Amino acid sequence: MKRIENEDDRLITFSKRKSRTYNKASELVTLTGAEIGHPSIEAVANRFLGQTRRQMTTLLLVEAQRQKERGNFLKQMTKGKETQRWWETPV
Repeated sequence: MKRIENEDDRLITFSKRKSRTYNKASELVTLTGAEIGHPSIEAVANRFLGQTRRQMTTLLLVEAQRQKERGNFLKQMTKGKETQRWWETPV
């Protein structure tokens, strides 16, 4: 590799390479849905953490619903069985 001495040729080469780089980046965005060109690592981290918080909130809501359904199921199973002794109730 050698330096292009003529400034006009150097600018043309840079322009072509820049254009190809943007085209490839555009293809990556289209194919993968990735975001390219964030101004800082903080922007990337905030996006990641925001997504993680949403996922955690969803998981917590799903788990709360499961526990509620399980509690209702156990209540139905033990309904009318209050007169039985503890060892006779279903597990």
